[in-house]
Amino acid sequence: MNSLTLGVGSSVLALFLVAGQHLGPTIPPPAPHTEPQRAPLPIDEPPVVVRGQGSQRLNSAKVKQQADELAKLAQSIPPDVNKVAAGQLPKDLIARLKQIEKLSKDLRNQISR
Repeated sequence: MNSLTLGVGSSVLALFLVAGQHLGPTIPPPAPHTEPQRAPLPIDEPPVVVRGQGSQRLNSAKVKQQADELAKLAQSIPPDVNKVAAGQLPKDLIARLKQIEKLSKDLRNQISR
């Protein structure tokens, strides 16, 4: 009976091996994803600023003077902020911060004309 069991077992095993080799058509693996080619969009290019004939000339002396004043004011702020953290409010801090805002706005407008 052992040989019969052994023969049936090996036949069943062979049947599974043969059946497992052919399961039907194989499915190919998916192709790697690639971006389709497209025409460049306007947003892909950085904007080009063209100055018109009517634009005013930049007053470089005034711009430099304002930039220097802005830098000087900006350097004076960190020590006063430390004082604010300690509970002291320097009386001209708010005025200097407003002046920084005004100067930066003026500079931005002069440069972007």
